[in-house]
Amino acid sequence: MTVPFAAADVWQRAFEVLRNLQGAAGSIATTQPGVLSASFRATWRSWGEKITVHIGQASDGTVVRIRSACAFPFQFFDWGVNRGNVQQIRAGLEPPHAPEAGRP
Repeated sequence: MTVPFAAADVWQRAFEVLRNLQGAAGSIATTQPGVLSASFRATWRSWGEKITVHIGQASDGTVVRIRSACAFPFQFFDWGVNRGNVQQIRAGLEPPHAPEAGRP
């Protein structure tokens, strides 16, 4: 996804979203420049997840790539947890929508 914010602002927003996701375990790490990594503990729906957020500057804003994968390599089904993680992070990084004209 591409967002119309500076990379530093996206970095801070991504860090906050990861920190506030339910199930965050340990710390959020910077494994490489422009990459945030977080691990999530096991729940009744999964054996845990590893999430990475890649942030890079683009001419029209900042490019963000989000990946959520099962922490346990032999887990074949995630019950939609990884998709939900990506959607929550994406929603936290998208610009707020302007109110529609004529709506109270």
